[in-house]
Amino acid sequence: MDYQHKLRVESSKWDSVATKYAPTFRAEINDFHRHAEHTIWGRDVSAFLGPLEGKRVLEIGCGLGRHSVLLAKSGALVTAFDLSLNSVSAAHERAAMNGVSGKVAFNVAAAEALPYADASFDVIFGRSILHHLEVYPTLSELHRVLRPGGKAAFIEPMGMNPLLNFARAHLPYRHKNPRGADRPLTYGDIEAWCQGFREVHYVEHSLLGMLERAFGFGHHFTALRKTDEFLLQEFPGLKRYCRTVVMRMVN
Repeated sequence: MDYQHKLRVESSKWDSVATKYAPTFRAEINDFHRHAEHTIWGRDVSAFLGPLEGKRVLEIGCGLGRHSVLLAKSGALVTAFDLSLNSVSAAHERAAMNGVSGKVAFNVAAAEALPYADASFDVIFGRSILHHLEVYPTLSELHRVLRPGGKAAFIEPMGMNPLLNFARAHLPYRHKNPRGADRPLTYGDIEAWCQGFREVHYVEHSLLGMLERAFGFGHHFTALRKTDEFLLQEFPGLKRYCRTVVMRMVN
């Protein structure tokens, strides 16, 4: 799939998703750090990023703007963009609903050519976005706009579990988004995205815990999460079959 066609596919896909889900918005009661406490990935990211008050944060692929709002409610000065015009419009509405419009600036843009100055940001954050993008032009842009010593954190789907890949392609489950040009990450992809950063850490999450996703977002099964902690510690070879990877980098 050539690049321009990929942009059209992804833009159309997320325009459709935005139209479907924008009417379901509600005010957020948490900020980013309190929200992160309830997610599988959150403690890693929250501890790594630390206090966000006054930090210049770029969210890449903001979608409907939930994390943009949460970051702003933690005191960050947020710039966020998405390829989808409908998504950016919905994110504007969400920010206004949550009273943080003055702390978030939204743009329609592609990650491979960012409209921001060099070293503009202290933090870059992305949730389920890298696997939609072209690695090398985007990676160059991330290094360019992140200040030296700045932090980047991404939560991404992994693509090395054949049963999970089958479910993504063929099985229905709640809040499942249509497949576009996305490609969940392999270890080779993860290593490619980490190139050029001074410090790199990544942690795999959600082995049996991936069953939560079949029930939709917001379902937490403590027993599954604790079982995952044991299995992944005792049998590290199982990590490749996890659903999610958290990537933490320092520029």
